[in-house]
Amino acid sequence: MEEEQITSVTREKHKTWKKEVEKSLRGKPIENLMKISDEGISIKALYDEIDLEHNVTSRTNLIGKDHQLKISQLISAKDPQDLKEKIIYAKKRGQHSFYMTNIDYLEREQDIVDAFTSINWTEDVVFIDVRENIGFTPLLFHHQKMQHQFKRVVGTISFDPYEELLLEGISKVSVGTKMDFLADTIKWSAANEGHVRCLLIKGNIYSEAGANALQELVFTFSQVIDLINELTNRGISFESIENSLTISLGVGSNFFMEIAKLRAARNIWASIVQAFGGNAQELKVNLHAITTTFNKTAFDAHVNLLRTTTESFSAVLAGVNEITILPFDHVLNQSSILAERIARNTYFILNEESLLSKVVDPSAGSYYVETITKQLGMEAWEKIKEIDQDGGFLPQLKQGTIQRELEKMREKRMAVVNNRDKLVIGTNTYALTNEKVTIRKEEKGEKPNNLTEINPSFQEALTYIGKEKRVPTIKGDNPKEKLHIIPIQCQRLVEHFERLRFQAEKAKEKGRFVKVGIITFGKLKDYKPSLDHISGILVAGGIEIELTSWDDLRALPNLQVVILCGKKEDVQVVDSAYIKQLRKDNPSLYIYIMGNEKEMTDNLNLSGVISLHDDIYQFLLNIHNILGVSKE
Repeated sequence: MEEEQITSVTREKHKTWKKEVEKSLRGKPIENLMKISDEGISIKALYDEIDLEHNVTSRTNLIGKDHQLKISQLISAKDPQDLKEKIIYAKKRGQHSFYMTNIDYLEREQDIVDAFTSINWTEDVVFIDVRENIGFTPLLFHHQKMQHQFKRVVGTISFDPYEELLLEGISKVSVGTKMDFLADTIKWSAANEGHVRCLLIKGNIYSEAGANALQELVFTFSQVIDLINELTNRGISFESIENSLTISLGVGSNFFMEIAKLRAARNIWASIVQAFGGNAQELKVNLHAITTTFNKTAFDAHVNLLRTTTESFSAVLAGVNEITILPFDHVLNQSSILAERIARNTYFILNEESLLSKVVDPSAGSYYVETITKQLGMEAWEKIKEIDQDGGFLPQLKQGTIQRELEKMREKRMAVVNNRDKLVIGTNTYALTNEKVTIRKEEKGEKPNNLTEINPSFQEALTYIGKEKRVPTIKGDNPKEKLHIIPIQCQRLVEHFERLRFQAEKAKEKGRFVKVGIITFGKLKDYKPSLDHISGILVAGGIEIELTSWDDLRALPNLQVVILCGKKEDVQVVDSAYIKQLRKDNPSLYIYIMGNEKEMTDNLNLSGVISLHDDIYQFLLNIHNILGVSKE
């Protein structure tokens, strides 16, 4: 009865609020305030108790009261000694969980001894994504068993069996063969009383390709279902799969949607557990979150600090098990000590100063978060079932359905950056002039080609390791039998803008004139807004500006592009005779005008109009072509 009264009071308050809002909107419906997210979810202006009337749920039992958040900070090194020193350095600063990838330099058992000498296998946690270096797993397992400490190893040591296929379009070792390898890994670990997680699904691959929250959930858990089916067909129990599985999801900057996505992931997992006849309260998913690189920038990289802070905040509020906060300069492939320290300290602030991990599911009960969590989860689950009914994850990849959906979403998200409906500080707006940035290319070491290749079998790898004490070189499948698909394109949101800047800098170094003339008309207060607008656009493409008056333009013969900037009535002093004379002096001169002066453009035969919502990337690309920058 009391709940009914509360609901009744809430409904009356809601009606009063709605009436006042529509009054301020001058009779327009309140639905005008709604926004549609990239996921297709309608975001209301206000959420209240009414939204949870039929959605009273608790996530506490899905997360677990014994939930502990681990800081799996990235440790990047170039050799075993470097890795050893960086682990020692991190441990002195309070880190006891380590995320590692690209560990190809750990080739021999002695390398493992040298690199991990400071790891306390009883207390420390490791997360090693071995990627395509699948022979590393049996090497580490064998070494730990020989040292009588395999039972102590805690964490995730594995690879995503689909990753190479997704990113390259072809897998050296087939997905089926990798599944055999993983099944044998789980069996060997169980026989030796291991606790390490041997399975990894990297859903963050989809966020790096531009997926929205809904797509990332759908494709990740469709992949999970495929993995479960493959392994159960190989004699692995569902409970063993759950105990061995880690799911990685990317975290972007859409704060509340990211919280909802990670919380919905637990609900989807609970539905999968129930579908396979398990107990959702006992079989909980190990959820790893990693800050995405999709929205990060190479220029003005310190802005990435703001992005990673809100992203990690979302992940902690959502109750993930592990979190990796990438350094703000990670996209440069040369992270500094400062960036690594700030990334690590971000976690400590959230955990030990804000005490967020002391609360189980801090966002539970939020009308907004609970509602979009439910909407996101239900929509994702329906789409997951559709994929399953259509044959599963792999057939969808073969048909290119997943790739097309990702490409469509990435293009949609890039379009709002191109027309500046979405502002990216330091890139398409407020770009820093004369900023020098270098992205270091990743160096991949080549393994000696005189090593014996073995079949991709966990048992064969163990036998080889027992004799040779090194990571085995794995044979690829017969090229004629390999599966080919369209690869997923992972590209950062503003990478195409950055490419313009790099091309412009390269052209300047070679002595090319990368400059555009801007002719201002009227008083400063009148043309200043337009001048700031066009200057900001040109800097985003690495193009310098030359301010001049229309009387002095003939003294600048090197200019190939001129932009007329000012109020309509002030610019009208320009006549066709003057334009003809300019073109006579410089036949290849391109003349643009700021604003919406289409009629004036046609009358004076100008090259084009630059308006507020134009595709500025395409405009900059055209200017680059005119200036010859793209030829460098």
